[in-house]
Amino acid sequence: MKISVIVPVFNEEASISAVLSELEMYMNEYEKPGEWEIVIVNDGSSDKTVDILNSIRESKEWLKVADLVFHHGRGRALREGFKEANGDIIVSIDADLSYAPYHIERLAEKIEKAGADIVLASAYRKGGSVKNVPLKRLWLSKLGNKILSYMFGGNISVLTCLVRAYRREFIEGLDLHSEDKEIHLEILYKARMIGAKIAEVPADLRWRDYKLLKSKTTKSRERRSTIKIRKTSSSHLFFALMSKPGLIFWIPGFLSMTLSLLILFSILTVTIADTLSGISFFFAVRKSMFFATASWLTMSFTFLLAIQFFTLGFLTNQNKSNHEETYKTLNAIFSELKKRD
Repeated sequence: MKISVIVPVFNEEASISAVLSELEMYMNEYEKPGEWEIVIVNDGSSDKTVDILNSIRESKEWLKVADLVFHHGRGRALREGFKEANGDIIVSIDADLSYAPYHIERLAEKIEKAGADIVLASAYRKGGSVKNVPLKRLWLSKLGNKILSYMFGGNISVLTCLVRAYRREFIEGLDLHSEDKEIHLEILYKARMIGAKIAEVPADLRWRDYKLLKSKTTKSRERRSTIKIRKTSSSHLFFALMSKPGLIFWIPGFLSMTLSLLILFSILTVTIADTLSGISFFFAVRKSMFFATASWLTMSFTFLLAIQFFTLGFLTNQNKSNHEETYKTLNAIFSELKKRD
């Protein structure tokens, strides 16, 4: 089965030649010439990356270069790569080779053996490893993926990594729109809706020296990085909530119900104390209602609010189910029309 390796790049003039040499050396050992190709998608680099790529392409038949001209984001670059790729199996990897080339074979073999539609590389899965990654970046990544994993059902340990393998027929059948890193979640979200088989393999994440040097930037770049992290976190949270939208209402519903029960417990405690002091239960309740009106009103209001939240959570989940069924139908129609074309 022919393998296409997609590598999105942005301002990689210092390392792109060495990266392609390493990939070529590995792929020649892994597969016969003509059985593999590398698709580089230049995402509007402002340096000499595209000039270097075009120069290398003249002597390398296995190299394809797609130039987006303007900088769009990883999502657009990946979508362009999927269009250009001709392989039966498509593997996407980072331009800095933080995941070494041997992951290509690991991912492709899992696709075939497991009969999967997508295979994810996971450094956080048992058997994986992480080296040289700054502690702050590693902590944010692990925490983010823990939250996303829970929201997506808990059976996937890493949802945000670019390093993956796709069965071409499957990825061509997905209608994708994301422009940036949220494409990783869009793919998984839509894949799960149509019942695709998703697998994971343990992976080794290791930042190389030039990436560590590149990460030591000025304060202005750090500010840009912070803004980018916030933007990415927001988009990831949005896609996570699409998996369990009912949580938006169930959490405040649970808090409202808890508050309502605490107030009721407080009222009952006072009422029972009055009853034990000799006042009849009827007059004890009457006393609590007349002299603690706000408590009764607050309890009633929070209880009704909780019921409203739980109802909205249920309706939201029903709406999500209807949306998923609609998407399945439309995706089936889209795939059938594509086959006929």
